[in-house]
Amino acid sequence: MTAPREAGVWRQTRALLFKNCLIKCRTKKSSVQEVLFPLFFLFWLILMSMMHPHRKYDAVPNANLGPLDTAVLLNFVIGYTPPSRVAREIMKKVISLPGLLTEEYLSEEELEEASALKPSNFVGVVFKDSMSYQLRFHDSLAMSPIYMESRAPCSHHRSSCESMSYWSSGFVALQACIDAAIIQLKTNQSVWEQLELTRAMVMGEAAVVEIDNFPRAIILIYLVIAFSPFGYYLAIHIVAEKERKLKEFLKILGLHDTAFWYVGVWDKLCFLGNVFNPTLHFFNCFQFLTEDNQN
Repeated sequence: MTAPREAGVWRQTRALLFKNCLIKCRTKKSSVQEVLFPLFFLFWLILMSMMHPHRKYDAVPNANLGPLDTAVLLNFVIGYTPPSRVAREIMKKVISLPGLLTEEYLSEEELEEASALKPSNFVGVVFKDSMSYQLRFHDSLAMSPIYMESRAPCSHHRSSCESMSYWSSGFVALQACIDAAIIQLKTNQSVWEQLELTRAMVMGEAAVVEIDNFPRAIILIYLVIAFSPFGYYLAIHIVAEKERKLKEFLKILGLHDTAFWYVGVWDKLCFLGNVFNPTLHFFNCFQFLTEDNQN
């Protein structure tokens, strides 16, 4: 009498898959919940992604701003401190340009108080020595050197770009005037003509995609929550079979441990693949439509 042939892992896996399909058909309520909960979360996940799409900006070429223009300094009131002999000589050469007025202040504190009361065309100059100084502009004219804002205004209208504020506010022009006056005092040679012909360039930028970090982090956390029901129902299924000691009974009949775990992993991977494929396809289509609208 020949011994019965032992069933292989693949045959046992197919049998267990068929058993699980029968269980899913009998427990329709929990099976529907297992499917609908992730789809419900995915719907809100897609909605959140649509509300916060990536912002794509094309490459920006170099821009020529032309020669230095001192017309932006018209009607400027320049207050300086301390009123030393060198400072007076420097400012005397600076105000040779038409439309400029100067005021002397004994200390830096007086200059700051006057700056708070004066209109926005008031500029402060603090001389540290005969070669170095600091310019004090209003915040509305010259922005902070720490550039943290979006580059969206720079992609279409370069004049509204924050990095252009130093050029358009007169910061660069006034700095060139003071530098030319200092050089003339030290070398007894005028270099203003050369500085006036200097052309400024705005460096271009490569194409970039801006991503909001906070919404993306929320979406990643939400993605984990969306697929957590799979782990929940898988744990319930394993605990239920363990309580009924189904696995031990099947092992007595020759069940391989590998076949038992293959079935659980195979079920979840198949369903995740069926859910992820249309979801990724939707994201790709939405990104393509968004890029077309931006272009």
